[in-house]
Amino acid sequence: MSDFQVAGLASGFDWKSLVDQLIEIERVPQRRLEEEKRENDSKSSALGTVETKLGNLGNALSDLQEESLFNAKTTDLSAEDINISASASTSTAVGNYEITVTQLATASKRTGSTDAGGTMGAVTDTLSTLRLATDISGGDFTINGQSISVETTDTLQDVFDAISTATSGVVTAAYDAVGDKVTLTSSSGQLELGADEDTSNFLDALRLKQLEVVDAGSGSVSVTSARELGVVDLSSSIADSGITGSFTGSDTFYINGVQIDFDADNESMQTLMNTVNASDAGVTMSYDSAADQFRIVNNETGAYEMNVTDSSNGLLAAIGLDGSATVGNDLTFSIDGGSSVTSRTNVITSDDHGIEGLTITANETGTQKITISRDSTELKTKIDDFIAKYNDIQDYILEKTKIETNDDEVEAGELADNREITALDSDLRSLAFTAIDGMSGDIFRLEHLGIDFISGTSKLEIKDSDALNEALASNLDVLEEFFMEGDTSFAARMEEFIEDFTDDDGILDIQQENLSERNKRIDAQIEEMERRVEFQRSALEAGFIAMETAQSNIQNQQSALASLQF
Repeated sequence: MSDFQVAGLASGFDWKSLVDQLIEIERVPQRRLEEEKRENDSKSSALGTVETKLGNLGNALSDLQEESLFNAKTTDLSAEDINISASASTSTAVGNYEITVTQLATASKRTGSTDAGGTMGAVTDTLSTLRLATDISGGDFTINGQSISVETTDTLQDVFDAISTATSGVVTAAYDAVGDKVTLTSSSGQLELGADEDTSNFLDALRLKQLEVVDAGSGSVSVTSARELGVVDLSSSIADSGITGSFTGSDTFYINGVQIDFDADNESMQTLMNTVNASDAGVTMSYDSAADQFRIVNNETGAYEMNVTDSSNGLLAAIGLDGSATVGNDLTFSIDGGSSVTSRTNVITSDDHGIEGLTITANETGTQKITISRDSTELKTKIDDFIAKYNDIQDYILEKTKIETNDDEVEAGELADNREITALDSDLRSLAFTAIDGMSGDIFRLEHLGIDFISGTSKLEIKDSDALNEALASNLDVLEEFFMEGDTSFAARMEEFIEDFTDDDGILDIQQENLSERNKRIDAQIEEMERRVEFQRSALEAGFIAMETAQSNIQNQQSALASLQF
């Protein structure tokens, strides 16, 4: 007969529940080991946090050993400043300096002729193809109270005709290709251009817009474009850009001895300017559409010549850049009333004035006093950071090592039984409080800086801010010795102590490794116990199954005997 898998089928006894209860009792030692493992994990995690916080404190101490903290300088400008800026390095001598700027440095430049773009086009051209400083937008505009609608696909003549139609022939428009200007003429003696509700910029783009009424009373009155209209089309090829002259094929010109090649048929003026600006010529070429004018400016200020050699087709001459350059100026200045000195740029360094580490940027002529003094702002920030990091680790040690009693139950922190950690509180306090060997005078202990322990704790605070401020203002040399002079300085001795805990294979690493090894052994114990428990379960189940089988056999025999009786 097969094993009985349903407990009590023959006996009526739920032996499976009994087995489960017995096995749970057998697993009590395993649960104790698992709890010990969880405690070890908590301890290891807490030790990791101690290591992190000690590392943060060590970093704060390292920061206090930066030499620049004790030699930083600040620059103050007199109230009657002339718009200069100044900065000083740690090597700059403390003192007062007076700078007089008599001339600013400027860049050499070439300014092309205005109206370089020739005419804007012809009356038969569509509005979208006219070469104007501002593209014409479709919409409506108003003349003498009459609305005229335009599309960018209209020709200029289409718009002129629409103006005449809308005003019943009173206002006519004409384009002078020689003067490159548009004129509107009213035969009624009245000409009112534009309205607030206009949606097209037609009048603006042709430099005609004029909201006030022009009224001559009788006869005719006219308004003409304020200046020539045509500009260079930077996106079209150089040959088709509108520049007056014949430019075809490839050619070359030179700026500051650098060769600039271009293809007038296939490259645009914008491409040419990009080529110039990316070259080693050291200049920036630009175009002002409002003035219809090209410019070339040296990237560096100073009295440098700007030499150009035109192309064979005279492109630079056509835009007025082949003439004489305006040579830039060198900066001229003096320090403390001394002899006049020049600089190629408006940024003056020690190479120019001889004051080590002092950099002055001039933006205006005149006289300015500069005061260089020692700056302890960053040092104060680092001291505050040290105090914060010191208190942070002390708070954490207190939390993880405290032992409390609540309702007769003792509650202990994860590290309450760790002698190294419980002693760390007092060790850090002792190091922070002990005098610095070899120092004399008024400052050789942390409390001389106005920093002391919060009453009843191992945490620090600034108790006397006046004492600290006085030390920062007047005793930076002493503070440098206090914090970073040799192996016995305040920062060095505390840092060395911390490294014993935080280094690889240090106290904390060893403790965490021991906990990890202990948990590995616990895992092995639990695994072995579980094998035994499962073996015991199998034995118990086998015994009860045998009992059920025997009970079933007896019941079957009894039933057979009962059936033989008469």
